[in-house]
Amino acid sequence: MTPVVVVGGGLSGLAAAVRLSSQRIPTLLLEQRPFLGGRAYSFVDDTTGTVIDNGQHVLIAGYAQTMAYLDTVGTRDRVAVQGVPELDFHHPARGFCSFRLPGLPSPLHLAAGILTTDLFSAADRMRMVRAGLALRRGAGRGDGGSMTVEEWLDAHGQSAETKRSFWEPLAVAVMNEHLGVASASIFLHAVRTAFLGDRRGAALAVPTVGLSELLVDPARAFVEGRGGVVRTGADVAGIVVEEGRVAAVELRDGEPVSCSAVVLAVPSYRAAGVLSASLRGWGTPANAASIPLSPIVSVHLWFDTDFMPQRVLGVIGRRIQWVFNRRKICLERGAGGHLSVVISAGHSLVDLSNEELTRIALDDLVSIYGSSVGAPVHEVVIREKRATFSCSPAVEPLRPGAETPLPNLFLAGDWTATGYPATIEGAIQSGNLAAELVQRLVNASPA
Repeated sequence: MTPVVVVGGGLSGLAAAVRLSSQRIPTLLLEQRPFLGGRAYSFVDDTTGTVIDNGQHVLIAGYAQTMAYLDTVGTRDRVAVQGVPELDFHHPARGFCSFRLPGLPSPLHLAAGILTTDLFSAADRMRMVRAGLALRRGAGRGDGGSMTVEEWLDAHGQSAETKRSFWEPLAVAVMNEHLGVASASIFLHAVRTAFLGDRRGAALAVPTVGLSELLVDPARAFVEGRGGVVRTGADVAGIVVEEGRVAAVELRDGEPVSCSAVVLAVPSYRAAGVLSASLRGWGTPANAASIPLSPIVSVHLWFDTDFMPQRVLGVIGRRIQWVFNRRKICLERGAGGHLSVVISAGHSLVDLSNEELTRIALDDLVSIYGSSVGAPVHEVVIREKRATFSCSPAVEPLRPGAETPLPNLFLAGDWTATGYPATIEGAIQSGNLAAELVQRLVNASPA
């Protein structure tokens, strides 16, 4: 049987290939780069021998499709899920604070968490409760419309302090954009998934191994173990259309690869190039090419001492936003400390030198931990200039669905119309949907 070709070995492509292979549908996955994972992979640092990720990713227990994917490929035990959802923060004036959701039914756990946190004043706690009630009232209505997150927060009486101390750190973590840019409707959907579903939905599920070991290598083994084929270094330049269907994909070197169907699971800017020559008049290629992108900077720092007691810390009012203690999360061996410092939506910082970015990270760490922060013994700076699409209200109409004008061509990727921002959950959801559409097509075809 002619295989289904999945173009792209990021998480959406891997999810599609895993789902197709689980149904014993012949699958060929083609990836342009020499390795899989897209924007979620890990590698070994030459100096320390430590496995580090190209960017720190955090899951939550409420990511149902991600958890199902981990179950399928056999790696769910490689994420550490909090027993009780809790976020630790450092506030410039209040010091260390926490936001903890007690073991009460939803949404009582959210109300109790807001009312007992030391992150806000009493007046701001009541403002947060009102925002929580508005979140619940709007569930299922698609509220937020064309507003930014900041506009929605202003409309629901949130103060400058609640925005700075809670909503901004949450928005940049979830959306990789700032409050004044991020889409309210998409953000609210993601927040409801975390805080208004199962009471443990907001619990952090932090990978205890590198992303390749968690998400990528097991998926490849799963696909190949069920007869699928994975080819890296296979750069797809376009599709070949015959009689209104995709008959093949064409590699950059001119090699045609026959297919029964195609799942195009590549970033928006690559999808535009692959599709534009074959589907003139269809708006999606032009729309995809115009979707703006948002960067993430990660600064890995190794120290002689492990001075950070927390596993994960949100940072308020500084240039860095989140700090991850890799020694504690990944149970890394050896003396000293290893921190991963994250700057999301770092539009104004991404082009700074490694030395400048390291200095920013160190200065902000000193503002939290004081003189216990010594000079690092090693640094690695990772820039993902095209880490995610910029999830603004203007971008939402540009995000296409999975189906295309060709009956056997389907789109996948976190940039498609998943209802989520550019998250692992959105990527996996899009791959699953495309695979389901292929499966229906296969089942409907004459034997």
